[in-house]
Amino acid sequence: MEILIVDDEPIARNILEKYILKMPELHVAGKCKNALEAFSILNKQVVDLILLDINMPEVNGMDLMKTIKNPPLVIFTTAYSEYAAQSYELDAVDYLVKPISFERFLKAIHKASAILQPTSLKNDKIVTISSHSDDNILFVKSESKLIKIDLSHLWLVEGLKDYVRLWTDSGNVVVHTTMKSLEEQLSTISLFIRVNKSYIINMKYVKEVDGNTIRIKDQAISIGFTYRGKIQAHFEKLKLL
Repeated sequence: MEILIVDDEPIARNILEKYILKMPELHVAGKCKNALEAFSILNKQVVDLILLDINMPEVNGMDLMKTIKNPPLVIFTTAYSEYAAQSYELDAVDYLVKPISFERFLKAIHKASAILQPTSLKNDKIVTISSHSDDNILFVKSESKLIKIDLSHLWLVEGLKDYVRLWTDSGNVVVHTTMKSLEEQLSTISLFIRVNKSYIINMKYVKEVDGNTIRIKDQAISIGFTYRGKIQAHFEKLKLL
């Protein structure tokens, strides 16, 4: 995986480079201290993933992503948590808040790998959703097999560009489909609700809501601005507020 590091802080660039060098399947495509340098590199070579700081002089990271046609995958790296909701609007793979631990970095890289090389995942089955589903069961097709997903144990759907990851109590499965398609199939089940461009959650598993952050199992997920009204209505219907 060719990775471009973009950060105006030398220490942050060095830490990310050190993490990348620990993994032989990763390669540093370049290190930039601002968006203009990054734009120049992106015009000259192929990059699979950008590790992108947000607060930089002249052009910030989010504005950079908006100017790139057919951008590579991006993982935002920043000292500020308040940009998380905006990052999902740009289809970010992940959002890392500094200081970034190697374990958290590794988790984000695995998300990117699932998008770039889904068939290389050893623990996930690459499947497509069949058209048959009901209120309790969803069947997914893997080669000649149909795999049953018990929706009562499906707690999170994570968007991975042309794939989605179905998180269940017994593990997870990567599915070759779109978030829109899966959202339509789950739309008749009131417990499932989309909270931003990248996540659909099962309300049964919600632990708490803190402002615009939903905590579900061990994950904290930001509520997208365009989804807040619908989510508020769900909470009121389920008497969670």
